[in-house]
Amino acid sequence: MNHDVTLSYEARDRLRIIVNRTTELTPLKAVATRAIQLAEDERTAAMDLATVISSDQALTSKLLRLSNSAYYGYARRISNVREAVILLGMRTVRSVAIASAIIDALRAPDSEEFDQDLFWAHSVCVGLVAEAIARETRVVRPEDAFTAGVLHDIGKLAMMLCEPVLFNDVIDLVVSEGMRYRDAEVRVFGLGHEHVGGRLAQRWKFPEQLVSSIKAHHPPHQGRSIETLDDVVTSANLACNREGLACGFDYTQVAERRPIEALSPRVEEAIDRIPGGMRTLEEKARAFLVHVTARAPRWYSSLRALDDEEGEEAGAKDEEAA
Repeated sequence: MNHDVTLSYEARDRLRIIVNRTTELTPLKAVATRAIQLAEDERTAAMDLATVISSDQALTSKLLRLSNSAYYGYARRISNVREAVILLGMRTVRSVAIASAIIDALRAPDSEEFDQDLFWAHSVCVGLVAEAIARETRVVRPEDAFTAGVLHDIGKLAMMLCEPVLFNDVIDLVVSEGMRYRDAEVRVFGLGHEHVGGRLAQRWKFPEQLVSSIKAHHPPHQGRSIETLDDVVTSANLACNREGLACGFDYTQVAERRPIEALSPRVEEAIDRIPGGMRTLEEKARAFLVHVTARAPRWYSSLRALDDEEGEEAGAKDEEAA
């Protein structure tokens, strides 16, 4: 399905300009592109992918840090990329390569209006929930669901990088008028971030299934069936937004702005099986980002402080009630 056909001529022109500027300003590393292609080829051997990853020293370092971290929890130390590919799987390694390359490529100056660290935390949380849904429903490979979840909102970063004035207009509408983020996007840009993200994914030659999931994660009507990667990512995004997981970069930390749509019973079952519940995913997202970006995200300390304050308030209320 062509998700761009409903756009006006002006919106299609703006889409073309944003995608062209993004790919000119922030070309994706060749090693990431090659890793994507190899992971999709059933004939690829672990050594082939390991050779490509090893050609990039920074990516190799990030992959080994993550492989040996508590995020995966392997008992023995992984000492080289080939071992990582064999133990984690080619598609998991592909996920790390893509995430690392795009986080590096789409890095913009820090802004009070848009916390990029929090943006990526939310994206990783969506990836983790998508992975859980895929594992429960067996609709798609969990590794593919994780990758799609992590990348679902990349169009937002491209819009911020290429059209900062218009992007700030979006933020103003959200803050001053209480509009939902995507509604404000459409008002200002004439299109949503899913159009930009999907077109970028096409330009970067991502697998078609991944392109489709990025384009389709804001459907006109939320369905209840879970049959495709599109459905998995859409449901994971809705679940994270409803729960408020690592939200705030788009002002969804305000409870009244969170979605209230019901999720499929199969999705609810998958979420119920997450060890420790959905809130534990913020810690897992932090661990992933620390090792992939090699720096501690600043959102996490403020998030923990907020949780501590809420816990103290709840404790005080309990004491008063007693």
